[in-house]
Amino acid sequence: MALTLAELIVVPLVVLTTLFGLLARGNPPPGGVALFLRVGLVGLVLAAALSYLVEKTAVLAGRPELAINIYRGLGAGGGFLVAMALFGMVLKKQR
Repeated sequence: MALTLAELIVVPLVVLTTLFGLLARGNPPPGGVALFLRVGLVGLVLAAALSYLVEKTAVLAGRPELAINIYRGLGAGGGFLVAMALFGMVLKKQR
């Protein structure tokens, strides 16, 4: 149980935090809403790619539970970040 939670939370958290650092660079650097949207969308793309590798190809044969938990965590985290970015866009338009 604890290992499953660690796979679902820790690995995607490290990946998404790294993406924040990588995607925050630029000239000019992206603002808060744009950065959250970029990281969320890249997280969703990574989750979809890993899901495709696990479910549709034989690259990761046997459906390892680690890979399944990682793509579920990336999908949930990416979706949460996209939802936060959309909420931020709604708040920006109200001003």
